[in-house]
Amino acid sequence: MFDDKFFEQWLDNQAQRVMNLVGDGKAISPEEMMVLVLKAQTNHFAHLDIELREEIQGLREDMDKRFDLMREEMDKRFDLMREEMSKRFEQVDRRFEQVDKRFEQAEKRFEALTIRIDRFMIWSFATTLSVGGIVIAAIKFLP
Repeated sequence: MFDDKFFEQWLDNQAQRVMNLVGDGKAISPEEMMVLVLKAQTNHFAHLDIELREEIQGLREDMDKRFDLMREEMDKRFDLMREEMSKRFEQVDRRFEQVDKRFEQAEKRFEALTIRIDRFMIWSFATTLSVGGIVIAAIKFLP
């Protein structure tokens, strides 16, 4: 393939030779003028390459800064969202605790009601037996 070093050395040598001719006040041919134009273009391209690389580096740094800022903003937003979710979970936990307490209270009321119903059933059964015994005794002992 084509090696830039050899071309640059050849162009530098030719340009220096033509510049020496111009410095001596001699006329130069169109081919020698083309060597100077080619040397000027290569210098111009080299400077453009340097400027382009610097500009790309600057753009890259700017882009990195923007991404860093965006990442920081996203981190802050995620932290806020995480805090909000933690608060919401805590609220839900509190609600479940309240519901659990209500169930415990309802369970205690149900147990008390069950005991009361059991006592009423025992009293009713005993009253029915007593009244039944009295009725049977009355029928049996009364003429």
